[in-house]
Amino acid sequence: MEEYIYKLLEYIEIKLIIEKAVSIFIILVAAYIIMRFRYKFIKRAFLFATINESKKQSLIVMLMSLTKYVIYIVAALFVLNQFIDITPLLAGAGIVGLAIGFGAQSLVKDVIAGFFIMFEEQLLVGDFVNINNEVEGTVEEIGLRMTAIREWSGKKFYISNSDIRTVRNYNRKEMRAIVTVTFPYEENPDKVRKLLDEACEAVKQDYYDEFIVDQNGNLEEPPQVYGVTDIDNNGKGVQFTIIAKTKPASIWTVKKMIREYIWRACHEHGVEIAYPRTVFLQSDVLLGKNCNSSDTRMN
Repeated sequence: MEEYIYKLLEYIEIKLIIEKAVSIFIILVAAYIIMRFRYKFIKRAFLFATINESKKQSLIVMLMSLTKYVIYIVAALFVLNQFIDITPLLAGAGIVGLAIGFGAQSLVKDVIAGFFIMFEEQLLVGDFVNINNEVEGTVEEIGLRMTAIREWSGKKFYISNSDIRTVRNYNRKEMRAIVTVTFPYEENPDKVRKLLDEACEAVKQDYYDEFIVDQNGNLEEPPQVYGVTDIDNNGKGVQFTIIAKTKPASIWTVKKMIREYIWRACHEHGVEIAYPRTVFLQSDVLLGKNCNSSDTRMN
């Protein structure tokens, strides 16, 4: 009789172990399936949303991050429930949460900062931004805790949301390209002005699609000489500034081509662009002074 009872108990224990193992397996498989298909569900929920594409992608990325934490936590609780009764644990979650809150203040700050970043649209997925004057690149992810920035070189930076203090966003309606160039005092002002006007007109013709166009099809602010913005510029000469309103993603192309066209025009017309030059005084040479002690003068 005792042997029969032992076998019965052993059978019950094995059955319970198998049932728990099967339950845990089902929980993990369900969590895996939800994790795999949650992107499609979230994306489908935004199919008919009347918001711009950048904001839509940002919300999708944030919801992906949020659902990942929720799925992991719920799955862990269900697995834990197979071994112990988690009801008392959940009942005391308020006290435990308070204790965790004091120990995880930075986490709470990151989450709150992340929501404000999204709510105020300081940056969106796909924007080209400068963060804290330290990291510059394209926003790839905006999570609950961190924002991921990909630099032009390919490096990826993860920045805690609460550490984002200043945001310089280059992806808004319009940008103004500002290019400066300095010429020596000896150059003819009229010749320089004509050369710059020709360079601006050439950039306008060759890169028309990169600029902001009004309702009538005219450029709002084509490449143009803003004027003389410095007559000393650390002793080098006279500084001219060229400006133009461009599309957000075109500002670097426009600035690059304005510089190149000006340089080419100067080369073709024999006009010098100011640059530092080292001049050795005759008195220094006669006195046999070291070249390193000579005066440096700007053209």
